[in-house]
Amino acid sequence: LVNMTQKKIKIIDLGLVDYNYGILYQKNIHNKTSDNANVILLEHDKVITIGTKGDNNDVLVSIEKLKKEGFSVINSDRGGQVTIHNKGQLVCYIVMPISNYNLKPVDFVRKIESLIINLLKNFDISSYIIKGKTGVWIKSDNIEKKIAAIGVRISNGISMHGFALNINNNVNDFKFIVPCGIQGSSVTSIQEELKKEYNVSMKKPKGKYICIQYRWYKGDLCHSLKKSLTLGYKHKIRIES
Repeated sequence: LVNMTQKKIKIIDLGLVDYNYGILYQKNIHNKTSDNANVILLEHDKVITIGTKGDNNDVLVSIEKLKKEGFSVINSDRGGQVTIHNKGQLVCYIVMPISNYNLKPVDFVRKIESLIINLLKNFDISSYIIKGKTGVWIKSDNIEKKIAAIGVRISNGISMHGFALNINNNVNDFKFIVPCGIQGSSVTSIQEELKKEYNVSMKKPKGKYICIQYRWYKGDLCHSLKKSLTLGYKHKIRIES
């Protein structure tokens, strides 16, 4: 029998979906969430999103030019400023009642940072946070480069949105914006740093795929989730997928 104090983290893989569909799906999960956590993995088609602290001036080209490039521009209720989603970027929405896991909003963001850093260790990529700058960064060619963006919202005590980690997406698309409002910032991806495409032959499997297109392994992801999101939580955590 499952202990009544045991919490569950359910992992849902949507694959490549339209941004609006992903948001509606997330809101539906949010409306039904009361106790356990849900982690939604997906990719988005080309889209620029402007967060609640975003500045339209950080979109550097005209709407007409963006449409020709295949981009739409959408205002988002997440925290943060301007970012880009495109194919090959892992988007992870985390929907969970943070107080049930003994977390305050700032603690929750720290957990997400830790989760990303732990995931990148699976690729032998060393990453870190920079005080005063959002997201997760690496140093490459002696230049600090952003590899993951973070933007969350807490509504009725339940989190929404999460992070976007660049896997093998086209980071040149970021030239159309000022990423997260940080002038002159560079953006990179796992593929850029590895100098070759990441594929299944580069890593020994630890379990069934949780998200085949990213080559995430269930063992890696579950370990990082339990280590990062629930650190300090005194009850048992069960992963479902």
